[in-house]
Amino acid sequence: MRLVLLCSAVLASTFFAAAAAAQRPGKPAPPPSRYSYTLSIDAKSLPPGVTVRKVSDDLGVRHFVKNSSDKPLVLAMIYSNDRLVSGKKLLGGKVYGWFPSGVPMAGKQHLKGWQAPFGDIEETLLTLPRDPERIYAGREKGLDKTLPADEPVTIEAEYDGQPYAIKGTIHYQLNPAYDAQR
Repeated sequence: MRLVLLCSAVLASTFFAAAAAAQRPGKPAPPPSRYSYTLSIDAKSLPPGVTVRKVSDDLGVRHFVKNSSDKPLVLAMIYSNDRLVSGKKLLGGKVYGWFPSGVPMAGKQHLKGWQAPFGDIEETLLTLPRDPERIYAGREKGLDKTLPADEPVTIEAEYDGQPYAIKGTIHYQLNPAYDAQR
């Protein structure tokens, strides 16, 4: 009987602790910005063999980049202490990821460097390294409905081992979530 009561008490305390933890607020999400934005890519700024496909649906607008040439295009490079720790390489219609410590997948040989562990993927998302400053500044209270002017943007890349700049434009729109929370 004591064992049953002890088990019941342990289960009850575990349940209540889990319920209390679920109700504790975590780090709050930032308030919505007055602005949202879309990105347009200047097709003339793309290297030979590189194309960008725009997709618009319920999830928003996204750009997928593909490189069908035999010269590598490297995007989304992240460095730490002058050492590449992350990146995407597009070459010959295939996307590779940079794995400095090896591919972290069970059942796979942990090969280091540029790998395509998820199979033959032809394209990847083309994104800005971070949101434009206007998005962060647009979180202030009481902003009017004046839209910022379109802004030119450059996405840094490497093409055939040389620095390369993909050019585009940021177009701002009003974000309805801003007014809904004010």
